[in-house]
This record gives sequence, structure tokens and C-alpha cells, in this order.
Amino acid sequence: MYLQLDYLKQLYETAKKEVLKSKYAWEVNLVEKRVFEEQTPKDFLIEYVFVVCYSGMKNQVAEKIFERYMEQGIVAIKHPLKKKAILEAEQNYKKWFEILKIRKQSNTELDFLESLPHIGKITKYQLARNLGLDVAKPDRHMQKLAELFGYADPTHMCIDIYSFTGGEYRVGTIDVILWRYCNLNPDYVEMIKNYKITP
Repeated sequence: MYLQLDYLKQLYETAKKEVLKSKYAWEVNLVEKRVFEEQTPKDFLIEYVFVVCYSGMKNQVAEKIFERYMEQGIVAIKHPLKKKAILEAEQNYKKWFEILKIRKQSNTELDFLESLPHIGKITKYQLARNLGLDVAKPDRHMQKLAELFGYADPTHMCIDIYSFTGGEYRVGTIDVILWRYCNLNPDYVEMIKNYKITP
């Protein structure tokens, strides 16, 4: 289904206002200001644990598990593969981060991230973005949005938004704004489908 570019602009502006007024505004600021070259091995470990905790889990449930890890250092997760991945990361994160820096120089950082335990074809983008690399994560919400607006993938949709907003936010930040808006508005698909389309 192809929708008007004007409506994509309108939806993005609505999403931006709502998310920046919500308790999740910190996510936008964090991703926007994060620069890969400023990250440390410890930052890498934290973001790795964050992505592993959140993958395939309801956002609000994962928040509690991750907060406990950050506050108490406890891997309070029942999923055995996730727990194993986090424990392995605690042993290897310094080495993994050094490899990632080398792989970034040859533009193969996403391939390397996907090779890590419990990081897959989609979560590699989230980990990369959270470490300051400017990418969009093609998760189910973003894939659905891209499809509704006639894009082959979320990256091209976010690049178009980046262009028509004059680079107000990075591509990865635009991704966070749209994703969080979808997360906060479970009926977003119907809302978009019900919008009056002019062919």
C-alpha cells in the first residue's frame, strides 16, 4: 500500500512530539548523541546485555530485567540461551569490542555483531545503533511501517525522513522515534490504514 509522502511527514511529526513528551524521551537523546568512537568496552557490554534482554520480549518486561542487571549485576533471566550469552559476554566483551572496532574499518561490523551469541539478523542493527552506528533496526513495527508507506525496508524510509527534515535527527534516531511511537500506540496499523489516501 502506497501512502502520500505528506502523511509520512505528518505521522513522523506526530510521533516525534508524542515520544519527546513521554517518559521515553531519553531514548531519543541517547541515540542521537551517541558516537561509536566514544564508546568503551564497558559500554559495549551494557548495550549487548540490553539487546539480549530485550530480544523477543515485551519491552516493559525486559525493562525490569535489564534494570536489575544494571543495579545489582544479577542476570535474572529465565531464558537459558540468553543467560548463557550474557555470561559469555561478561568474559569476552573486551575482546569482542576490539574486534568490532577493527571490523568497522572494513564496513563489516554488522556481520561481526550477528556472529555474537544471541544476536541475530535484526538485533544486530539494534546493537549497532545503540553503540552509535547510524542504522535503522528492521524489526516488526518498522517493517510494517515501511510496508504501509511503500518502502522496501525501514532504512530507506528513515533516510527519506532524514532528508525532508533537513537532517534534524540521525537515521537511527528517527528509527527510535517511530518504533517507540508504534510501541506506545498498538493500533498504529489501523490508524494508518484508515487514513484517507489520494491515489
